[in-house]
Amino acid sequence: MAYDKKIERPMSDESYDRYWWRCVLFAKSYTCDQSQAESMAAEALSIFWQRRASGEEIDMPLPFLFSVIRNKALHFLRHESVKLRAHGEISEDATRELQFRIDTLEACDPHSLYADDVQKILRSTLDSLGEKTDRVFILSRFEGLSNKDISAELGITEKAVEYHITKALKALRIALKDYLPLVAIFFGL
Repeated sequence: MAYDKKIERPMSDESYDRYWWRCVLFAKSYTCDQSQAESMAAEALSIFWQRRASGEEIDMPLPFLFSVIRNKALHFLRHESVKLRAHGEISEDATRELQFRIDTLEACDPHSLYADDVQKILRSTLDSLGEKTDRVFILSRFEGLSNKDISAELGITEKAVEYHITKALKALRIALKDYLPLVAIFFGL
């Protein structure tokens, strides 16, 4: 499904945009092709919504989406490798680089990207920021609620929601500085 086609989105635009760009970044980091990455992101989101519409509970949307993209990127890279070999247009360096991307993707388990170390740091940092900030961040980044929805659920203003998210992101940037490339895709740091 191409990105420019009309896609019915059963989640808020804010959640869609947050997931969309993370999915595109993840796909592009392997495919090095913007249009291919956007196509994979659109397909992954479509599969996600279809599964949710059929009643399947998906507790961790990003690892699910990244798993779908991983499989699509592997298929794309393998196809590219075969196509280039068939045309005799692939150099030894290009072969190694393409094989490296395939090997990296094969070893990638999106569900394990939430490594124990990152989870411990995340948990201790959020705990140190207070219950309200912790709750707002979880609702925003893990449950995908919009600032408006969080505001309504917790009975606070949208400005307060923005404050708590900013506070959490600032603290997490510092605490997770060694993990930023990975964490940035997941949490939008």
